[in-house]
Amino acid sequence: MLDFHPLQLEDLPKLRQFFGYSRSRICDTTPGTVFIWRDIYKTEWALYGGSLYFKVDYPGLGPTFTLPLGGGRPEHFKQIAGYCCRRDMPIAFYPVPKDELEALQAFFPASTAVGERDNFDYLYRAEDLKYFRGKKLSGQRNHVNKFLKTYGNWLFRPMVPEDIPDVKEFLDRYAARWNKGAATFHEDIAKTHEILDNYQTYDLLGGVLSVEGRIAGFSLGEIIGDTLFTHIEKADRDYEGCYQMLVAQYAQQFAGEGVSFINREDDTGDLGLRTSKLSYHPVALLEKYTVTVDEPCKFC
Repeated sequence: MLDFHPLQLEDLPKLRQFFGYSRSRICDTTPGTVFIWRDIYKTEWALYGGSLYFKVDYPGLGPTFTLPLGGGRPEHFKQIAGYCCRRDMPIAFYPVPKDELEALQAFFPASTAVGERDNFDYLYRAEDLKYFRGKKLSGQRNHVNKFLKTYGNWLFRPMVPEDIPDVKEFLDRYAARWNKGAATFHEDIAKTHEILDNYQTYDLLGGVLSVEGRIAGFSLGEIIGDTLFTHIEKADRDYEGCYQMLVAQYAQQFAGEGVSFINREDDTGDLGLRTSKLSYHPVALLEKYTVTVDEPCKFC
């Protein structure tokens, strides 16, 4: 029987192993995404039968379940149906990757699946983001060349604990300048501070870009399977080409052997962000669906 608990940062070390069972390249099944957004989405977790279950309260959807990590789908679906039946609540799953949709709806034939473009992840070839080769990426390459010509004394290197105070100061300046007023913006800044304050616990891959000894940007991400996930990326736009330089250097540093793809997450429907992410020419948009099921007791 499933017994859910509020997700806390101290749960990360004991739950980390389960994320290796992820069956897709979507960002929602990575430790970084789950823990960064755990509070705003009221995430709860349960372990049962060697599988990790998450229950998440997304705005506008109410309580939903992600696809569990580890074990077999029929048993997962049966456990979730039983949990919902005992509480007389409908079943809702989100996010469901496109390649998991058929199996889910085969188990729950009386279900409805809805995709939301704003939530689709952008997936890129790692080699494309490392060097911006070819005509289609010439614009990004030009930005990098502009950066190189303008700022001779620059450095990119992996983040170390000694960098944390300076990175936090940079983050505060960034937040003050680009404050969007949205709850998600403030949560993103707060959780980035949490990552920096608990750098060893999160165990993310950090990279810092500096110009003339001054931080110009930083990135935080992680590798799951063959994919490097970029969770956090902040840069000072006053440095021309800074974002493109940060993207390329981060990919070169961390997308090594065995890493074929880079996931740069969704655009949340922000037109400027969408334009930017499309300009890097993704090889795929990873579709995500919300699946709702009525009468859960039919499937226990």
